[in-house]
Amino acid sequence: MQLTNILVLAGVLGASAMPSGHAHLHRSAHQQRDLKFFKAEKHFPLPIPAATTTSSSVAIPSSTTAPEPAKSSAAATEEQDDSNSTDEYIPFCGENNKSKRVTYAQIMYTGNTGDANGCEWNSNLMTVPNKIAHKYHNRMFYTNVADVPYQVVCANKMGYDHGLNGMFKTPSNKQLVFTLQPGETQVVVAAANTQGVCAFAPEEVPTTVNGQFAGNWAEFDFENSSNGGWSGADCSSLVAQAADMDVPGCQICGHGTCSTILPGGFGTNAYTKGMEALDGIGLNIKDGQPAILEIKVGYAGKN
Repeated sequence: MQLTNILVLAGVLGASAMPSGHAHLHRSAHQQRDLKFFKAEKHFPLPIPAATTTSSSVAIPSSTTAPEPAKSSAAATEEQDDSNSTDEYIPFCGENNKSKRVTYAQIMYTGNTGDANGCEWNSNLMTVPNKIAHKYHNRMFYTNVADVPYQVVCANKMGYDHGLNGMFKTPSNKQLVFTLQPGETQVVVAAANTQGVCAFAPEEVPTTVNGQFAGNWAEFDFENSSNGGWSGADCSSLVAQAADMDVPGCQICGHGTCSTILPGGFGTNAYTKGMEALDGIGLNIKDGQPAILEIKVGYAGKN
C-alpha cells in the first residue's frame, strides 16, 4: 500500500496519493504513481492547498488506557475501559442511509470520506471506547510505547474538496486529533471503503513547509470497493524524509504480518526514503476478514 508516495508528491510538488487494496497513499514526492494493493491507479499532480506552514494542532485527549500490547493486546485492551463509556455500538454518520461512491475526475479513486448524506467530512473515522471495539469490522489500536506524549492526526486521503489533500492542514480539513500519554491506547475505527492515514509524532505532529502533516504515517485502506474488498496497511516515513524532518518509530502488526520503521527511518516491510516507486509493501488483508491492526506509536525496536 503506498499512500505517501503520492502524498509526498502532494506535499513536495503538489500531488498526493492513496493506499488501496492495498494502494499506497504516499507515492513519490517527485512523480505521479500507480496506486493499489496489486493493481494501479494513476494519480495526477494537484495544486497544493492553501495551508499554514506552522505545526499547530489542537490536541484532544484520548479516553482510554491499556497495558503495553503483546501479541493479542487488542483483546486485552478492550477489557480495560472507563466504566462510564457506552457499551452500545456507535454508528458512523449516515451509516443507515445509502451513500454514493464518488470518483474524482474519473482518475483518482475516492472511497468513503464520511461526507455523504449530510455528514461531515472525515466522519467515517472515529475514536470509540475499547470495550466496544469488537463491534466494528475495521479497528486500529494505537498504543504509545514511548516515554513522552504523542499526538495523532487521522484523516482520509481525499480532503474536504475531494482533492488529494486530506493530510494537509487547512481550515476545511478537520482531521481527527488526539493525544496519547505514555502507555495509553486509543481505538480508531473506520467505515468500509475508507482510505486514510494517521500521522503521529512526539508532543505535536509537525507540518512541512507546504502544510502537510509529517511525523510517521500509519496508512490504511479498509474494504476497498475498487479492489475486491481487500484491506491493507503500512508504516511510511516518506513525507518526513522528503522534507528532511525527524522520523519517529512506527510498527503496525496484524494478520501475521508487521510493518516497522525505527526512529531515524530504517524500515522493514515499510515505506522509507528511496522506496517511492515500490508498491505491494505492508499488510495485505483478504476481503471479508475483519481488519484488526495494532499500531505501536514511538516504537524503538524494544517495546
